[in-house]
Amino acid sequence: MDTIREKVVKAIVARAETIVPGTPVLRSEQYDDDDVFVCVWDLEQESEKTKYGSQMNTLQVVIEYLTNSAVKPYSSAANEMYGQLVTAIANDISSGEPDPTLGGLATSIGETSSLSLTPEPGLKVTGCSVTFEVMYETKNGDPFTQ
Repeated sequence: MDTIREKVVKAIVARAETIVPGTPVLRSEQYDDDDVFVCVWDLEQESEKTKYGSQMNTLQVVIEYLTNSAVKPYSSAANEMYGQLVTAIANDISSGEPDPTLGGLATSIGETSSLSLTPEPGLKVTGCSVTFEVMYETKNGDPFTQ
């Protein structure tokens, strides 16, 4: 059985899969020279007791979206990729409408920072990295139940 945290990350991965259909989304892995690369990193989490019997969890999730086939100007390509990534994560897969709750799993999801990645001399790897803060609730001492 998956924890609520794992369900949240799986929901984010499902949305990330819509960035470039057919491109597998990796979880906390380095990429292997693929033409297009998307990776979801679930990082640190802070938890705080909010009311009797429950706690609010704040999870940092970083999503990287890279390609080695971008064309100049690379900064424009990276900004377009940023837009695709944020749109995919912020919106419901089926309706395309904003859904900051990941289908009811989370209290909120929001972008906290981003970084455009442009190539080093001689390389063409371009893309972006976006950090999201996901807040979700669980029962105290029970990471499987909301």
